[in-house]
Amino acid sequence: LTFISDTSSIDVVPTVKNGNESAHSIGLGLMGLASYLAMNHIEYGSQDSLDITSAIFELMNYWTLYESNQIAKERGVSFNGFEDTTYADGTYFDKYISGKYEDRSEVVKKLFLGIHLPTAKDWESLKASVMKYGVYSESRLAVAPNGSISYINDCSSSIHPIINRIEERQEKKIGKIYYPARGLATDTIPYYKSAYDTDMRKVIDVYAAATEHVDQGLSLTLFVRSEIPIGLYEWKGLTTKQTTRDLSILRNYAYNKGIKSIYYVRTFTDDGEEVGSNQCESCSI
Repeated sequence: LTFISDTSSIDVVPTVKNGNESAHSIGLGLMGLASYLAMNHIEYGSQDSLDITSAIFELMNYWTLYESNQIAKERGVSFNGFEDTTYADGTYFDKYISGKYEDRSEVVKKLFLGIHLPTAKDWESLKASVMKYGVYSESRLAVAPNGSISYINDCSSSIHPIINRIEERQEKKIGKIYYPARGLATDTIPYYKSAYDTDMRKVIDVYAAATEHVDQGLSLTLFVRSEIPIGLYEWKGLTTKQTTRDLSILRNYAYNKGIKSIYYVRTFTDDGEEVGSNQCESCSI
């Protein structure tokens, strides 16, 4: 990613060249979280899923920061304005050095067996190196929607729940193509729930667990069905029709959870028509 950023610093687009040369930003993301959880019999949005998400993104944060520090050390260059950041004064590392994330749950210990998860001591060592040598990339982590790419890679998109257990895609030259969820079987079916039937607060919780470790941003989509099951949201009572008030409540919930932005709101109406990014002409372009 750094190589691509360096070599795409082209004179014909001065703004791109300036951005690349001053920020050296990259955007490493992730996909397949829902698949991983389902195949390990873990409910999306559960506390176990939040612990796993946090551990994954802490790993990504630690090692990308470590490597960016190594590049800065090798080249003797940090991104423009590094000296005014919390990296430079060391306060960025406080939450990690405090041991806040070091008390791992049993499910994380089991699934990450043989994988070294950063300790407070590791973060303390990285802090000293960053303060001494700097960081090359201003931004390192970003999670994209990964819609089409996830099908090619046989996994769920981004860190969202799935939309359907078997996805139907209309390809212009081939026709309809069907993509079953990764590892879909009798034992994993209960863990593959459609995003449209999921309490969106669970999606927000998962993204919030990741956001704590992401320096750039995550493409969070809210999936809103016009008719929802009774009891999905306690404030609805026996009402099943979703309104803009419900969307406002979810947006406020996301804000208070530290979510940086909501990328899309995709809706599913009573007639079975989905309206969202797949039907957004400007997004397709």
